[in-house]
Amino acid sequence: MNIAQQLRKDIETCELPHPFFVEHLTALEQRINDAIAGFAPKIERIPGPSGVGKSSIVTTIARKYPESRLEGRRYIPVLIVRVPQSATAKLLPKSVLAALGITVAARTTAGTMFDLMVTQLRLAGTRVIIFDEISHLVDEGSRVPPRAASDWLKTLSDRLDMTLILLGIPRLERLFSANEQLRRRARPARYFRPYDPGDNWQMAAYTSCVASYAKMFAAVGYPITVPPRILTEQSFLLTGGLIGVLADFIRELARLLTNDAPRPVTYLDCARALEEVSHAGSPHRLAFQDPNNIAVVEPAALKQAYAHVLSSNTMPVPVRKNGATQQ
Repeated sequence: MNIAQQLRKDIETCELPHPFFVEHLTALEQRINDAIAGFAPKIERIPGPSGVGKSSIVTTIARKYPESRLEGRRYIPVLIVRVPQSATAKLLPKSVLAALGITVAARTTAGTMFDLMVTQLRLAGTRVIIFDEISHLVDEGSRVPPRAASDWLKTLSDRLDMTLILLGIPRLERLFSANEQLRRRARPARYFRPYDPGDNWQMAAYTSCVASYAKMFAAVGYPITVPPRILTEQSFLLTGGLIGVLADFIRELARLLTNDAPRPVTYLDCARALEEVSHAGSPHRLAFQDPNNIAVVEPAALKQAYAHVLSSNTMPVPVRKNGATQQ
């Protein structure tokens, strides 16, 4: 593996502990630890746009709470379930059983499958289930009405006295608007938003993420020659404040260097990397389009990129008080 390939590998495995990531991860770990310790269960939910970092949280939790053996038996205190697209009432328990490593016959009835799921979860000592991409239950054209899906979640929580953590795009809120009893069992939504360029603290956090990636390049002989402010602002036009999209961009930038000896990374390299990255910001102002690499991006354009991410995910722009965004 050459230097460029090692850089690419290091970037692909890097998880930046940026403030919003740490905030949400810490809150979920506290809830998980409470559940394992036997305290009253609760339903948590984290709605957020695709690319904001929800998957990184799930990956980190999976690593911190692995399956083990206790007195010779499987012990899975935290089970992570990926909800498939077009999920049905029958597929939900099937997905849970699949996460437990159990295959069921195709003709098994929904009721039998639910009972089997409950038995296996108890045998595994599971205290927390994390449903990733739970918003698939309320996709447009879904075969499961929001009320039926939310009733299923409520029944699961009640029957097993178990903490549920739900992650997905903001559409998952339909599960709670359709069911007052589910809302009552849950704490308020913990929104995972992109970084707001109008909030100085948040923009500083985003800038720090860009700088951290740039240092990784420079440390192995690939310094990014784009001035830091321009690199930050141009990348923000691309990401709209989504750190996951920033990570995608940085990974593609590293991929371009795979066969190159150490050399400076240019503005043109950044523009080329965009060919493989989905643009999340406003389509009215694209990133890395200034051939002279000197233009400073006006604050309104940064705000427009951020607002586009929120509006395209049906998330309201948060209210700012005393110069700070209220999360």
